[in-house]
Amino acid sequence: MSKALKLKLPPSIAEELALVATATARSTAFIAARALAAAPKPLTPPAPLGPVVACELRTDEDDPANLLTKLKASAGALPLDEALAAAWTATRDKFQKFLAREAEARKAESADELDQALAEATHPDTPVTRLVALAQSEYPRVRALVAAHPRTPHDALAGLAKDREPYVRDAVENRKLRGTHTA
Repeated sequence: MSKALKLKLPPSIAEELALVATATARSTAFIAARALAAAPKPLTPPAPLGPVVACELRTDEDDPANLLTKLKASAGALPLDEALAAAWTATRDKFQKFLAREAEARKAESADELDQALAEATHPDTPVTRLVALAQSEYPRVRALVAAHPRTPHDALAGLAKDREPYVRDAVENRKLRGTHTA
């Protein structure tokens, strides 16, 4: 069951905290706890916070039941709002570097997926069921190759003939002109 703790943080910190939580698929409470744990001790009160916005630190099913209690305790003598602002300011670069590494890892995975899909879309023995799945690929080049594949079934070709990318539609049209429209 999700629990929440209401804070007031500078808008940039609230936004960054939410962004990191979303990018890592972790709760905002977990990210706040990581920032507080990674910050140099003792936490020094931040400069006046300036404008602040309401921010909820929420837990999720992956968090320990006592996370919010631990968060409050990790603030030490400072109010949690101030402690988190100080901790985030001190650890922001670490989180940004982590996000950059994660983005690079996702790009590499995406490139591997694309390479695999391109190979399957051109292989003569690719099963029809796989061609149907590849016809829904996020990559237009893969969809165009599926449109040109001689084993692609008519139903998949009908969908590809309406593709948003002109060169995918062109691949279907070229296949019709070659006389290989049906699987």
